Amino acid sequence: MKLGRTAWKTKLDLTMKLWSELRPNESQRFLGFSRNDFSFGSIRTLATNIDFSEWVNAWAGGDDSWSFRVRGAVSDGRVMNMESHVVGYEVSGVYVLDFDVLAASCLMDGQSVPDPPRVSIDASDAEVASHLADYCLRTDRIWAFFGGANVDHLPALVIWMIQNRRAVGASNACVSMVCAAYVYGETQLSLDLLAEYEMEWKRHMQLAPGEPIVPELVGILQFGPSRELVQEMGTEALAEAARLRNMIEHRYLA
Repeated sequence: MKLGRTAWKTKLDLTMKLWSELRPNESQRFLGFSRNDFSFGSIRTLATNIDFSEWVNAWAGGDDSWSFRVRGAVSDGRVMNMESHVVGYEVSGVYVLDFDVLAASCLMDGQSVPDPPRVSIDASDAEVASHLADYCLRTDRIWAFFGGANVDHLPALVIWMIQNRRAVGASNACVSMVCAAYVYGETQLSLDLLAEYEMEWKRHMQLAPGEPIVPELVGILQFGPSRELVQEMGTEALAEAARLRNMIEHRYLA
């Protein structure tokens, strides 16, 4: 039995309800749903303009099952303020980074990463709730590893995720990541990330026309954008990187 749009809306409502029971002190943000998937977020305020979110994404696993994963994400106004200075306009709603909760928790436990949970279309509410509870437990254990879910322990969590970004399913080095490392007191890491960011852009600017572009680096452009567009984007990115390096070397927060 293949799920249709109405059935997916029912699954969305159920999952949001179950999640709110697990996270009663967080606010939920609906993202969207279609005939094949849905997404919503659960936001925890750590301090003014500093949030930690869990994004729940579900998708069809065939005609008789569905799967879901959860990603953690950090939003910090201090980081966005620095990034705004770099790009020359106000940045808002940008995550410092996001990571796969399952991958991060398995890395901490020294375990291989299993496939996301897969449940039958006819699975009971209790079965769905048990998988969601497991994700919540994993997130709580990740926070506990750094001392608990509060703003004082946020820098340690973010820096660890950045240092293990490939293993936890985070993006490649980016401006937000560089700014976060600097704001959280890891100046050398910020410079290392910046060098990686510049190197990646230079490499992509040298690719032959038609070669794929890394999605994490340039967003939606994945398959062979025009050489002119890549050069234009790369030139702008490298100019921003130069401004960022100058800010770091001249102690932006001094």
